[in-house]
Amino acid sequence: MDKNFLSVQIGQRLRFYRQQRKLSLDEVAEITGVSKPMLGQIERGTSNPTVAVLWKIAAGLQVPIASFLMQNPSIKYLPMKDQPFLKEDNDLFETYNTFASPGIPLENYHIRMMPGCTHHSEAKGIGVIKIVTVYTGSLSIEIGDEEYTLEKGDAISFSTDVDQMYRNLKEEPCEFNMVIHYSNPQFI
Repeated sequence: MDKNFLSVQIGQRLRFYRQQRKLSLDEVAEITGVSKPMLGQIERGTSNPTVAVLWKIAAGLQVPIASFLMQNPSIKYLPMKDQPFLKEDNDLFETYNTFASPGIPLENYHIRMMPGCTHHSEAKGIGVIKIVTVYTGSLSIEIGDEEYTLEKGDAISFSTDVDQMYRNLKEEPCEFNMVIHYSNPQFI
């Protein structure tokens, strides 16, 4: 997906959600923790937000992050080549959105972590649940003060009211599925 097109699309969606809720940029800054100048740049399509910033915006507005990325949210068939994806952590962390639809408080991701990858996810607040199932490799997850190691076939679910740290400590890629459920979707 073209980076400039994506920046414009994210900006248009942010403006749509903000205006739909009759919120000012100041109000969106307050509920998301993203500065007003940054939000303005994103709305104008002059800044391409990081995944962390986009997560903050999506969580604050209580919409799936993929609603900012998908060209046509009503798609039912989604070939891998058309799945919205993001890379982070020096391209060691890849996330592919396999399902999100406006009005449905659920997102589904296929995530690939390369060997040595560590990925931090900030707390999203009360009312958001993540469900992780490992398909290949091994995944270490810190959820607040607790740590779990998931092997192939293992699953875990948890509230995202605390920070999470995901690590691939093995010498092989780790692939897992992540479902995010917004149990308090005021604005979806």
